[in-house]
Amino acid sequence: MRAVYIREFGGVENLELREQADPPKPKGTEIIVKVRAAGLNRADIMQRLGRYPPPPGYSPNVPGLEFAGHIFEVGQNVNKFKPGERVFGITAGEAQAEFLTSHESVLSKIPENNSSNPPSARSDAARHCHAKAPFRCDRGQFP
Repeated sequence: MRAVYIREFGGVENLELREQADPPKPKGTEIIVKVRAAGLNRADIMQRLGRYPPPPGYSPNVPGLEFAGHIFEVGQNVNKFKPGERVFGITAGEAQAEFLTSHESVLSKIPENNSSNPPSARSDAARHCHAKAPFRCDRGQFP
């Protein structure tokens, strides 16, 4: 699979698309998502500069925290999603790649009436709103 890769920390001239190993088969509640859109935010820029290391287990060379795409493959204990469904979510890193491994608990379905193609990757705010229900987040009324 291809991923945005930080050759060395610094400016944008150090970014390239690079072949990376495909993710391993999902286990338990893991899900492989085929990424169609990934967010770009301050944390990604700080990571590119070498000032925002991801947590252990995530590559410091592949940025990305927010993503949207569709379910590619599911682990044997996944019961909320099935292959082909459109989802969005957050991760601790590596979202700017063709595929990523996530857990079903951090994914949300993209509503059927959202016809964006590729769907927008505004997962951070959307998941916050969903988690804080019954507050209304559709008109900027954040808790």
